[in-house]
Formats: sequence, structure tokens, C-alpha cells
Amino acid sequence: MEHAPVLLIVDDQPLFLDLHANMLRPKGYNVVTAPDAARGFTEAKRLLPNLILLDVEMPGEDGFALCGRLKADPTTARIPIIMLTATRNQKLIERAFQAGAEATVLKSMNVERLLNIIKVVLETEKLSPDELAQRRRTLQ
Repeated sequence: MEHAPVLLIVDDQPLFLDLHANMLRPKGYNVVTAPDAARGFTEAKRLLPNLILLDVEMPGEDGFALCGRLKADPTTARIPIIMLTATRNQKLIERAFQAGAEATVLKSMNVERLLNIIKVVLETEKLSPDELAQRRRTLQ
């Protein structure tokens, strides 16, 4: 039997952390949360999760900076990151991809759609670099 995928959620809003953790755990994910970028970086290096859900706007180091730092670190560079945002802004989406995110989603996205995106991003770990590039284009 395979182990449950580990998801790390990094967000400064406790309500959001609880809401998404409680939504994802019954779907078979092992969810760990972090309330800020510093803790998120530490947890990412410690756990090497299968995927990180990362809030864009946080006090101190924001999600873009943390995403870039995670992608620049050889230990965490291959962990897929989905950036979470409260608004659909094209410049923000472009900035997330420039920082290294595999996808961006609205925080208010319905549960089934979010689960589908998580599943697709997790499947990219098994793809060749060419297949991965193609999949990323379809997620944009």
C-alpha cells in the first residue's frame, strides 16, 4: 500500500489552514500546516512534502519570495508548489510562475476543482521533463 501524499499548506490565516486541512485529510492526504514563510521553509526542508500549497500574501516574506527560495534550494527544488491567491490577477499569476510555481488557484475555488488540480500536479512528478513541460502549459 502506498503512503498518503504529504501536503504542506503555508498561510498566515489560521482559518484558511484549518479549513483546507480539514477538507484534504479525509481525501487521503497527510496535511501539515505552517503559519508563515519561515516555518514553511523549515517544514519543507524537514518533511520534503509531495506538494506545497502556498499563500501569495503573507506578512514578512511573501509567497513569491518563499517559492523562489524553495526552488533555489537543491533539497526542495523539485517539490511542486501551487500558489494560492484571493484574486485572479494576470500579473500576479505571471509572477507566481516566474517564482517557480507549477500552478495558481483562487483561495475560494470549489473543493472538487482544487482536488483535481492537486491530483494533476502530483501526477507531474512521474512525468518526463518533456511531458512535464506540456502539462505545465495546460495548467496555465
